[in-house]
Amino acid sequence: MTSAPLTSRSPRPSDSHGDGARRAVLPLFTWNRAHGIGIAALGVLLILLVWASGLFVIDSTPASESTRTVLPGFAWQTSMIGLWPMGLGLANLVLGSIRSGSLSFPLASALLGPIGFGWSNLRLMPGGRTDWRYLPFADWLALMRTEGLRLVATTLEGCLMLLAVYAAIAFICFAIGRYGLRELFVDPPQASASGRLLAWVRRDAVRFGCWLTVALTYGALLYCAIAGGGAAMVGALLINFVIPPVLLVVCGAYASREESLTHPWRALLLPLACTLVAIPLLVALIHPFDDVCTLAIMCEPAAVEGSFDWSALSDVWHFTVVFAVFSFLGFGAVWVVRRIAAAVRAHRNRL
Repeated sequence: MTSAPLTSRSPRPSDSHGDGARRAVLPLFTWNRAHGIGIAALGVLLILLVWASGLFVIDSTPASESTRTVLPGFAWQTSMIGLWPMGLGLANLVLGSIRSGSLSFPLASALLGPIGFGWSNLRLMPGGRTDWRYLPFADWLALMRTEGLRLVATTLEGCLMLLAVYAAIAFICFAIGRYGLRELFVDPPQASASGRLLAWVRRDAVRFGCWLTVALTYGALLYCAIAGGGAAMVGALLINFVIPPVLLVVCGAYASREESLTHPWRALLLPLACTLVAIPLLVALIHPFDDVCTLAIMCEPAAVEGSFDWSALSDVWHFTVVFAVFSFLGFGAVWVVRRIAAAVRAHRNRL
């Protein structure tokens, strides 16, 4: 009787090729799609902050100088030390924690802030103590002919200071993501708590990414509502121009999952949550209940001290409907298309 042939074999050189490729370290400086997405996201944030620069300027000018029309120095803004460093640090944490991240991203992202805020410093001029605005282009060119050298020198000085600070933030956060978060959440031991969490995330990465995006978006809205002042204006920009398309894309991506086809009612939890969670955030941002009534005919005294502003309450209802429409429209459009495509494939297989 012959023995059964052994199924084991000696290891080949090609067996370790896959592991080596997976562990291969990318060049220190490279560029890929993840870098482009990160720069695009930071670019949108910077455009919003630069566009609303007049709301963030730290103006300590006394009233006696309220008629000046030329900047005495660099126009420092609260967004330079608040919203932009937060976005810059978060983006570099994310890019540092993924395998495709490289040092090109912190270098490029650190340059964005000085470029954007430097341009706003050149264009932003005070017309009064609290009236900061961008001059018309023709007036700005006339000003640059007379004050251009001084403005450029002041701008370069401020930009160099910003570059040093933003470069430190970008590279430190990138290093934390690369050597801290990546070890914990990207390549952890499978038996560890981080490894089990990562395995759960990878089972449905689209689901996790969609919920995380919604949480970060609404977290930014909550911060704007709590901070008030200039941040409240950023919150107004978010609910008008940023959050609706984000909900449209996120809910559409959520509907593209296979589980959304098999369990559609369960998958509707995301657009429903996007609608309901937004209500208290909108109330906190818009303030339908306040101590001060701007228009008496639209207010009604409350049981306690204060009044309801019905016009503000109608704004809360309006944006709730907008968020609901974009959430369910994004989910429904993708789900219907996927359902039709699945039916067509099933019909072809039967033929």
